[in-house]
Amino acid sequence: MTVLVTGATGHTGRHVVNGLLATGVGVRVLVRDPAKAPEGVDVVQGDITDLGPAAEGVDAVYLLWPHFHADGVEKAVAPLGGKRIVYLSAMSAEAGGVWGDVEAAVTNVTDDWTFLRVTGLATNALAWAQQAETGVVRAPYGQARRSLVHERDVADMAVKALADGGHAKQIYLVTGPEAISQAEQARLIGEALGKPVRWEEQPLGEAKKQLSQYMGEQFAASALEHWASLVAEPEPVSLDVATVTGHPARPFEEWAREHFS
Repeated sequence: MTVLVTGATGHTGRHVVNGLLATGVGVRVLVRDPAKAPEGVDVVQGDITDLGPAAEGVDAVYLLWPHFHADGVEKAVAPLGGKRIVYLSAMSAEAGGVWGDVEAAVTNVTDDWTFLRVTGLATNALAWAQQAETGVVRAPYGQARRSLVHERDVADMAVKALADGGHAKQIYLVTGPEAISQAEQARLIGEALGKPVRWEEQPLGEAKKQLSQYMGEQFAASALEHWASLVAEPEPVSLDVATVTGHPARPFEEWAREHFS
C-alpha cells in the first residue's frame, strides 16, 4: 500500500513517515518546500487545500489540518473519497469547533476513518523554551493539569491505524500517562536543562492579547477557558495508546529530556 502523509515535516508527521517506512509501507508526502521533505519517499509539492494530485493512487492518508478554522475543508478532503483516513483531531471535537468540523467532512467522504483525539501535544511546551532558559516561565493557569502526549505516541497510533487496518470508525483518546500541572511541566523542563525553572502567573488580559495574535481572539478565549477548567478538573488519562500500540504512553519527563537536554 501507499500512504499519503500531510504535515510530513512537522512534529507528528515526521515520526509517522519514519514509522511507515520501517514497516515497509510506501510513503508519499505533501510539502510546500520539497527541499525539506524526508528521504526515501515520493514527494509532491502543494498545499493541504489542494490534495487532488497528492492523493491520486494512494490507499490511505494521514491528515493534519493546520488551521484554526475549517473553511474550505469539505473541498480539500473531497479527493480522499473512499480512502482510509487517519485524522489528528482533538478531544474538544466532541463539542464541535474546527476539529469537529473536519471530522464531519472526513466522515462524509469515507467510511474507513480513524480519529486520534489528543488532549494536547507535549510539543506545545516548546513555546516556553526561550522563557525556560531565563529560569522563569510566565503564562496563565499554572495549576491547570494536562495529560499531554508525546508526539511519537501519536505517530505510533497513526502508523498502526494506517498500516494494520481494523481501526475503521474508531475514535481514540490519545493522552500521556498522567495529568500534571503546567507549573510542574516547567519544573521538569528545568530538570532537563539542568537549572531551576519556576512558574509565574501571567495576567489573563495580557495572556489573551498575546495568544490572539496567532490564534485569533475567539480561539484564544476558548483556550483560556479550557485551561481554567483544568485547575479543578484535570484532563483525562486514557489507556488507548497502550491498547493500540502495545506500549505505555511516554511520560512528559521523557519528552522534556529529549527536547531540552
